[in-house]
Amino acid sequence: MVPNDLPRPDPTPASPDGVQRPRDRGQAMVEFAMVLLPLLVVVVGIIQFGLIFGANVSLTNAAREGAREATIFRYDASDGHAAEGVDRCTAAVEASVAAFGFLRSSAPNFTAATPCPTGSDLTGDGLHDRWTNGDITVSYCAGATAPGAACPDPGNAATHCTVHAGSGCLVRVELHYNQALVVPLLDAILDPDGNGLFEIAADAAMVMN
Repeated sequence: MVPNDLPRPDPTPASPDGVQRPRDRGQAMVEFAMVLLPLLVVVVGIIQFGLIFGANVSLTNAAREGAREATIFRYDASDGHAAEGVDRCTAAVEASVAAFGFLRSSAPNFTAATPCPTGSDLTGDGLHDRWTNGDITVSYCAGATAPGAACPDPGNAATHCTVHAGSGCLVRVELHYNQALVVPLLDAILDPDGNGLFEIAADAAMVMN
């Protein structure tokens, strides 16, 4: 049995001069906060870039679905070229929006009306070449048009689709989507206009049947 009169050890380590050391709990909390805040910014930034990447993949898939729907759209000569183009554009819009997945199809992320507005004649041949509908654009061009080139290029006759029904020509569907930014720091870097949205673009071109 230990006698009660023996000296008990001091629970707080003492310095050589006999003065007790101050506790370090407050300093540890400050250091933890200094490490935690940058770490949270990095983690949230990774999530934000993941959302942007996922939105880009979904938008690319939606553009392909819209272009595919436009290629198989049944042409009706009785409607005339202008009405047929509007109907084809409308079918592309509906197919694209249906393939959005987790993307939002309403403003401010995305806007498009159905039916599409009347198209425009870019080449001056009397046939409509492009239908611009909010954040989606549907255009016709020659099948030999190079990827990434203007569709059609008014100054390049080789890119003009001159077939009334569009058969054998390319139909290109271009989509724009505004992805919300949740990290203030990234908002200042990626969003020059300060509206909290980052614009993503995707397009797909396929040969019309």
